[in-house]
Amino acid sequence: MAHQFVDSSAISSSPGPVADAQRLVILDILRGFALWGILLMNIEWFNRPVSEIGQWDESQQGLSLAAGWFVRLFIEGKFYTLFSLLFGMGFAIMLRHGKATGRDYFAWFSRRLTVLFLFGLLHLVFLWSGDILHSYAMAGFILLGMVWLFDKGYLQDLHRPHNQLRVALWWLGAPSVLLLLAALLFSTQDTGNQHEQDWQYEQAVEARAKLLMSGATPMPVDENSTELSEPELLELDARLRAEELKQNALELEQEIQALGQGTFLQASAFRLQQATAEFPFSLINILLAIFPLFLLGYALQGSGMIENYQRYSRVWKLLCCGGIGIGLPLSLWALILMQAPRFELDSWLGAVAYSLYYLSQYVLSAGYLGGLLWLCSQPRWLARLSGLAAMGKMALTHYLTHSLVLSLLFFGYGLGWYGQVDRAWQLLIALALLICQLLISPWWLTYFQFGPLEWLWRCLTYKAWQPFRRLKPKMD
Repeated sequence: MAHQFVDSSAISSSPGPVADAQRLVILDILRGFALWGILLMNIEWFNRPVSEIGQWDESQQGLSLAAGWFVRLFIEGKFYTLFSLLFGMGFAIMLRHGKATGRDYFAWFSRRLTVLFLFGLLHLVFLWSGDILHSYAMAGFILLGMVWLFDKGYLQDLHRPHNQLRVALWWLGAPSVLLLLAALLFSTQDTGNQHEQDWQYEQAVEARAKLLMSGATPMPVDENSTELSEPELLELDARLRAEELKQNALELEQEIQALGQGTFLQASAFRLQQATAEFPFSLINILLAIFPLFLLGYALQGSGMIENYQRYSRVWKLLCCGGIGIGLPLSLWALILMQAPRFELDSWLGAVAYSLYYLSQYVLSAGYLGGLLWLCSQPRWLARLSGLAAMGKMALTHYLTHSLVLSLLFFGYGLGWYGQVDRAWQLLIALALLICQLLISPWWLTYFQFGPLEWLWRCLTYKAWQPFRRLKPKMD
């Protein structure tokens, strides 16, 4: 490939997007690679309720069960992490480009993030409630605010890339590590017999709650009494659990009805309602996961390690071997714990499993990043993987195209495949769509400078009509 690095001396001083000659092609390759994993994970949630994310599909068997294990072990959460890192890296490049042009970077990047937020909001309401773009936009505003503070002379210690790396890694790892330590500490405070008794009690509550849901006659309990027997306490806990299960089942049925059988307007109204209810949890995810990943990507780009990635091939090889060598066993261990009979009712076991699983996502994602950078630092592998660059250059268009195509295949206002396609066939559909995009992308970029949505994003960001078609070379 002709352009592997960004030459800061070559950055144009004229307003407008980063030119082809100024693009860091390795980022486009990484984006193209990330798109594959994102679709292989996301397609399941066009066929199942998004509210069940993180839960196993117990109906899968044979090849479909194997496909589910494959996605959860190798893909789920790992490519989302990689894509977030890449956003932070791209932020750093565009910010440097904006400063070099002499424009007010805060104003134009605020417009860029605002447009991204609107894209995400439209995507969330009219196509798919699993949208990540609006969260990226909000996390981007936090990162933009941090850079603005740097320029005003604040947070100078954090201005250094190595300090940003340290803070980002602690920010990412601390919640999972603290949860894991708390769960382990709790387990040491609880005797084996007591823990066994607690689990048996939870089993009894769950069984009684399911009986109540199926129409069993409630046992009379004087709820005003201060001295209740153990059976009476169990009955009260079972009633609460039954109400919780009924509410969950009702919400699940509403989602299935709206998406699997509803009209476009009904599905859109449901997605808007769901997004509003989930907004507080989105903010938590932005603060605990997305922003520190942006900061980590910003720091990696600022350190020069990505721009000059070929100089660090040994580092990338070590990161690849360490990340995959540690991340895969962690992920497998966590998934095995999640399959344990006690997992649903044992809060200590659940805390351990989820902590290990989230940590494995970061570690394995680092292994994937290191592996791809290590391969691309070798000319023969760079040539082999260069086909991903065209996909990566059109990442926004491809990401939203995934949702458009899959919503028309699965939802009730389309072909109505919702809930009818097993996991193995889902992966085949995703692979077919990705191969089409892999083939179409270089053809499209032969005639156009950007993907259609990338072009629209730039026009709205710069408040000017950007060139779209490529000029045909003159014939001698």
